[in-house]
Amino acid sequence: MNKVISLMGPTASGKTDLAILLANKFDIEIISVDSVMFYKEFNIGSAKPDKNTLRQNPHRMVDILEPYESYSVAQFYNDLLTHINSIHAMNKIPLLVGGSIMYFKTFFSGGLSNLEVVSDDIKAHVTDMLLKNNLDYLYKYLLEVDKISAHKIHPNDQYRIVRMIEIFLSNNKKPSDILKKSIGNARDFDYLNLSVIPDNRKLVHQRIEDRLHNMLKDGLLEEVSELKTMYSGLILPAMSTIGYKQADEYLKNKISSDIMKSSILAATRQLAKRQITWLRHLDATTVYTFTDYDNIKSRLDVFLDRA
Repeated sequence: MNKVISLMGPTASGKTDLAILLANKFDIEIISVDSVMFYKEFNIGSAKPDKNTLRQNPHRMVDILEPYESYSVAQFYNDLLTHINSIHAMNKIPLLVGGSIMYFKTFFSGGLSNLEVVSDDIKAHVTDMLLKNNLDYLYKYLLEVDKISAHKIHPNDQYRIVRMIEIFLSNNKKPSDILKKSIGNARDFDYLNLSVIPDNRKLVHQRIEDRLHNMLKDGLLEEVSELKTMYSGLILPAMSTIGYKQADEYLKNKISSDIMKSSILAATRQLAKRQITWLRHLDATTVYTFTDYDNIKSRLDVFLDRA
């Protein structure tokens, strides 16, 4: 069975540097799973590796989109599978690296977004079920209609619980029966899921502050200004992401410099918290710090039969 390694972690946890270390040690190729790094010109605010680093350590799916292009989760899933199959054809192992939860969820779920579109009415109905009751109610409902699907999902995984119920209500069939025909590609992989989760929250916050300081020093505001000038009048999807959104508001004189910085820090901390919560509920091998390289390396040795 073809192997796939996923290296996940909260923002500013050092995933990129760790991936490069691993790529230099093992016969693997890096695939970026970062929703902002997909875009050309969005460099500083996305913490994208510099051009020299990318030349020495290529990252697939970096700079694949023009700044004004839209990109769906379904497109991502198809592109990802293409790259994975290409790497396997070279007798190498793909290493998926990033912190974009939605994209990892789609991959691990077997590309659920590729199923037939759920109507707005059904989406609204399931949302109403959630709001009027709670997530526990939805999970118990899923258990009643499809125990197989429910037992594969953590009770706190709102995304997948909601999605399974939407599929059930759209087709009046068990999601597990429908998905048997649609998720073969992803389910056939032999996974090693690695999560880099610092065990010190203060350290996470300090790394986030340090990274923001460096981004501003390296020219984040100038990057945003140039993007707005180069693509004036166009909608740039990545401009609404953390860091770029606040910098854009500052340049429009909507907020002060101090509010811009505090807003970026607050939003980034919240993102890191959500990422960590999701990773702790994921069936993954967890490595608590970036510096635990020897432990990570030994896990890969075993997984790749090099021990």
